[in-house]
Amino acid sequence: MKRYFLTILAVVSGVAFSSSAVLAQDRTPVLGKGQVLVTLSAQDQVEAEQDMLVAGMRIEVEDADSRIVQDKINKLMKKVVDQLKSDKDIEVSTGQYYVYIYDPNPQPKVILSLTEQKKREIWKGSQTLDFKSKDSQKILDAVAKVQEAGFVMNGLSYTLSPDKAEGYKDELLVGALKKIQDKAALIAKSLDKSSYEIVDLNVDGSYMPTPMPMMRGMAKMEMMSIGASDAMSAPVAEPGKSTVNVNVNARVILQP
Repeated sequence: MKRYFLTILAVVSGVAFSSSAVLAQDRTPVLGKGQVLVTLSAQDQVEAEQDMLVAGMRIEVEDADSRIVQDKINKLMKKVVDQLKSDKDIEVSTGQYYVYIYDPNPQPKVILSLTEQKKREIWKGSQTLDFKSKDSQKILDAVAKVQEAGFVMNGLSYTLSPDKAEGYKDELLVGALKKIQDKAALIAKSLDKSSYEIVDLNVDGSYMPTPMPMMRGMAKMEMMSIGASDAMSAPVAEPGKSTVNVNVNARVILQP
C-alpha cells in the first residue's frame, strides 16, 4: 500500500515589483504585488519485494609456509571464480585478500629463542568472494558448491536490484509530482489566485531494506560428519521487502 505525506508553507510578500517573480542571486524569489510563494513537499513510497540474492563467502588457509598459504588461496579462488563466471546470470567480484603470521599457542610467560618462536608461528591467509543474481536458485546451488570447495559463509541476503528500484522511483515520481500540482491548484483556488507557476523543484529518491533477518532459514544438516563423497546441502533463503521512497520539494508562485 502506498502512503503519502504533504507539508505546506506559504509566504506572502506585499512588496511591489513587476508582475512576474524574479529569482535573486540566492535563488530566493523576489515577489511581485499580490504574488504568493508556496513551498510544497510530498513523499510517495512503496514496499517492493526484493529480487536479487547476494552471497558473500571466504576462503581461509593456514600453513607454516606463507607461499603455500597464498598458492592455495590463489588456486582455489581462480577455480571457483572461473566456475561462477561461466554462468552469465551470476555477477562475481572478489574482496579483501590478506595474509598474516600468528602464534596459535601464545605463552607470554615463557621466554623462547628466536628459532623456537619461528617454529611456533603459523601463516594464515583469507580472501573474500561475492556473487549475486536475480536467479536465486542459481545462487543457492552455487553457494553449496563453493562451500564444498572449502569456502565458508560470510553472509547471504536478498536485496532490491538497482534497475527494479529505479522503475519504482519513476512510478512514484509521477504520483508525487501530481500531488504537488493538485495541491498547488487547490491553494491557488482557495486564495482566489488566477494560476500558479513552479519555479524550483528538487527530487530525491532512495530505497532501503525493510528491517528483518538477513536469512530466514538455513537448510538443516544431518548430525554427522560430512565425508568426501557426501554433497553439502544447499542453503535456503527467502526474499523480504525494501522500502522505495521518492521525495519532491517544490517552490510555487501563485499569480494574482
